[in-house]
Amino acid sequence: MLKVNQYNCDLFSKRYLDCMLPKSHILLDIKKLVDFSFVTEEVKDLYSDTGRGSIDPTRMFKMLFLMFFYNIPSERELVEQVQVNVLYRYFCDINLDEAIPDHSSFTVFRQRLGKERFKRLFNRVLTQCIEYDLIDGSHISLDATIIKANAAMPNKRTKNELLGETNKIIEKVFDNVPTQKTTRGNRKLLLSSSDPDARWTKRPGEGAILGYSMHISTDSKEKIITNVETTPADVRGHEKMIALIDEQVDNHGLKINEVSADSEYSAGNVREELEKRSIDAYIPLRDIGDRRGPDMFKYEDFKYDKERDLVICPTGKTLHFMRERITPERSARVYRSYKKDCKKCSFLTKCATSKHVYRTIDISNYYDVMQRAELRNKTQRYKEAARLRIIGTEPKFAEAKRYHGLHRFRYRGIEQVSIQSILTAICINIKRLAKVVMARLKMPAFEEALAYR
Repeated sequence: MLKVNQYNCDLFSKRYLDCMLPKSHILLDIKKLVDFSFVTEEVKDLYSDTGRGSIDPTRMFKMLFLMFFYNIPSERELVEQVQVNVLYRYFCDINLDEAIPDHSSFTVFRQRLGKERFKRLFNRVLTQCIEYDLIDGSHISLDATIIKANAAMPNKRTKNELLGETNKIIEKVFDNVPTQKTTRGNRKLLLSSSDPDARWTKRPGEGAILGYSMHISTDSKEKIITNVETTPADVRGHEKMIALIDEQVDNHGLKINEVSADSEYSAGNVREELEKRSIDAYIPLRDIGDRRGPDMFKYEDFKYDKERDLVICPTGKTLHFMRERITPERSARVYRSYKKDCKKCSFLTKCATSKHVYRTIDISNYYDVMQRAELRNKTQRYKEAARLRIIGTEPKFAEAKRYHGLHRFRYRGIEQVSIQSILTAICINIKRLAKVVMARLKMPAFEEALAYR
């Protein structure tokens, strides 16, 4: 049965709190500014109307908030710290003579709510950010980062090396361990049996690791995270971009006019969908030229004639449509020259390699969209949007990893790591809310007027 505790201090406790609590602290600011009553509203349908009273869900959420806010390594240590910390007790509305919930209760609480329910709690915090005028939605930046999984590395020994061991071990190591196909699909990689949702990826300076991707979008006004999603590490950013944008538009009615992102989001279908939504995309174009020598003809030296459906090379010869190339990364039409034209060409060494006496060029199926994007990327606004992404979104990952323990997930499985990402984003948003709003409240009236002119 749902139970909501009322925080009532007796005279002794109130006097003790007056002596022990600091005069100024970020938790006191958060307690003053953020209304956490939405937690009970969002989870009350998960509790029965009869039976023994539950632990107050708002109190449980506040304690989880403290764990990720201060990067407390475990629920056991969280309980120990709240037990002796007067400020923590006051923030969580726990009287001095009340018992702290058992550490196992937090596991049950997380599993009961699940990822979707925590996402709703994230959106309720975002609503309060909008009410404090911290978000306008006109410009949204998107980015993703790789986070290590809390996973045991798979056994790298070959099957022949383990033939001398028991059949039970061989079956456990090889027959029950999931696999992941490489990008080209020519071989399979063993995944971790302790966290089969984690996927292999490469990170600069560390080589191949098992991990997840955390995708976020950030509003440029006050650097508030407007959406967060966690996926296996092999999911690219452009695959989640449209869903991240549509979700915040549907949930909060944001009018998004511009988005900025890095080149990982430069996919033709994504740009086309953004144009349908009347959103200007400031995203770098990927290097679509061939990786050839400096003296070779580049992609830009060839001209595409859409009306005649052919490509014209620098010497005036034509390349005709050969086939369509569809990959997870690109959708393009492949054009190829005639060997008889290339053999007679005096610029053959600047165009074709020694293995082939012809040249192929890929033209995106979203050619018109990419052309408009190229023109947009030459404007001054493109440079401004790129800076907004650099100072707005990328520092959020550094903050999450340095101060909130997100350099490595503490849980396993896509459901639980998603909850950790959401709670971390909630901590970052509430911290930003407290900092900005308290600065406004302390600002003299004439200075505030000048600041918002």
